[in-house]
Amino acid sequence: MKISPVCIILIIMIGFVISGVEGATVSIQPATLSPGNTGTVDILLDSASTGISGYQMTVQSDNAAVAVVTGATFPSWAALSEAVPGDGGSYALRAIDLNSGVEAGATQVTLATLSVQAAGSGTAQITIQNLQIDDDAGNPLQAEAKSGTVTVSGGAPPTEPSTQEIPVTLQTGWNLISIPMQPAAGFEYADIFKDVQSAGHSILTYDPSAGWITIGKGDRLIPMTGYWIYTTSPVTIPLTAQGSPTGPKNLNAGWNLAGISGTSTQSAETALSGISSWSYVVSYDAGRQQYRDAGIKGGQNQIMLTPGEGFWIYLDAPGTLSPGT
Repeated sequence: MKISPVCIILIIMIGFVISGVEGATVSIQPATLSPGNTGTVDILLDSASTGISGYQMTVQSDNAAVAVVTGATFPSWAALSEAVPGDGGSYALRAIDLNSGVEAGATQVTLATLSVQAAGSGTAQITIQNLQIDDDAGNPLQAEAKSGTVTVSGGAPPTEPSTQEIPVTLQTGWNLISIPMQPAAGFEYADIFKDVQSAGHSILTYDPSAGWITIGKGDRLIPMTGYWIYTTSPVTIPLTAQGSPTGPKNLNAGWNLAGISGTSTQSAETALSGISSWSYVVSYDAGRQQYRDAGIKGGQNQIMLTPGEGFWIYLDAPGTLSPGT
């Protein structure tokens, strides 16, 4: 059977369409830090000829002795986003563009900004794995992933922050708690609650984009995140902390479980002043096993938020709860 030149051209064109949009590059920008300091690095998409509707990827440092990723924030176009910590210091990043914030032809698009903690002198590569980007039509956008180099040099690192005890006190029944500071080594995971008599109830948290999330003993405790924990009798869980949380808490539109950082009780208006889009906040009285009165932004009744207690917070748009704000 003879194949005409026209058929050959059509076959080539179909193959090109099926293979997706090609030629883009996602790169992590380089950075230079001093030992013990925290900095940020951007993840950039150099071109989006057909726009983007969303992406997911996993980022990780290949040399934790030099630098580690401690969190991520997202640009305003990412109406839904999350940065989920994983094994070995990795973070799974996901973002969705619901409002056509990144249109066809966009260049130098910021996908996320990573928080990076410098440890010791040397270099580390922040790598990208499992990269998947979809364009505005839902087709895969084929992009090359390029690592970024973090160089740590300079004088000796500053003195390690002193540790302090911030025990978690649980009342009989359900408790809505939060970790207000950075857990010290040995206290980073949910297995610190392994001896709590939970009557078979799991530890839970909630995210508006993912719903209810069950926390296992091997899951890392994320500061400023609200957790529901059940116990059949009162118990106090030892917890050693080391300084303020190393990264912000990203909040999505809708209801979120969160908590404030630090050691001092603050009004909701003060503690949440860095979030312009919050509307309501509701805390929980574990002693009475009931919710307290809801706080409304700008309302007359002043709602107080206590470090170590979690709370529900409703946002009209995504926001970021930063340590100390």
